[in-house]
Amino acid sequence: MRKQLLIFCSVILQVLACGLLATVLAADQQFVNLGNGICHDTQTGLMWQLGKSRSAMTSEEKALEYTRELDLGEFKDWRLPTMAERWQLTQNVLLYKNAGPCDFVHFENAYWTSETTNGTEPMKLGITCMCAGDEEIDIAKKGYVRAVRGSRQASSPAL
Repeated sequence: MRKQLLIFCSVILQVLACGLLATVLAADQQFVNLGNGICHDTQTGLMWQLGKSRSAMTSEEKALEYTRELDLGEFKDWRLPTMAERWQLTQNVLLYKNAGPCDFVHFENAYWTSETTNGTEPMKLGITCMCAGDEEIDIAKKGYVRAVRGSRQASSPAL
């Protein structure tokens, strides 16, 4: 009986130690996959749609309609990301490889972006030189929507 109690206590301590270690490791991760199609950025507080709209859209009106109708993770306050938010996500995913457990599918596609030089438009963002972090913008005629929710971050000058 005493041996079984020691084994039981040992197992409990191991489980608690593993849980503590997992909590410490998770605290260091900037991105947390919420398991419902949403990735939470712990540094900015933003929540990102992991997937994308089913089809590319050719009008701002359709892109905005998509965000208004999106019901993901029981949240209904989705919007198009700003240019500053898109750049920050692009740098984390492409340059720093810091998306952690969040797999942003089809990241290389053009996506609708607000607060650009020309207002809201579809564009593909990229990093042309990983060593220098050189940025590349390709304006597109159509784009997918990857919605975001949370407070708008202070915008950097539109590129």
